[in-house]
Amino acid sequence: MAVNIRQLFPIQQARVRRSQLARYLQLDGGRYLIAAAVIFALLSLISLGQTGRLATQGYELVNLQNTQKLLLREHGTLQLQLSEAESLLKIEGRAKSLNMQPMQPNQVRYITIAPPAVPGVQAEGR
Repeated sequence: MAVNIRQLFPIQQARVRRSQLARYLQLDGGRYLIAAAVIFALLSLISLGQTGRLATQGYELVNLQNTQKLLLREHGTLQLQLSEAESLLKIEGRAKSLNMQPMQPNQVRYITIAPPAVPGVQAEGR
């Protein structure tokens, strides 16, 4: 009859496994190489991510600069249209096309507005 020793001595087996654990955690040359390759791969991924993000920002910057140029051109065009619309000759031409006539001196009326009276202060000249 075979006796299963593993079940009889669990404390001794735990000690043996604990002593073997240190051997698994020791890094020999091959494991150092694998760890270095993993670290290098992670750093490369980080670098690629940053490069991609930087390239995307560059494209966005170029698009914004092109939009700025277009808006500056449109602004200049609108300023030119505004200055032409404010021209006195154009205003006079539009007024004549609407059958407007220059104001006559007898159409002028002036209104004199006195300053409001402040209580307790007498007006000058009284």
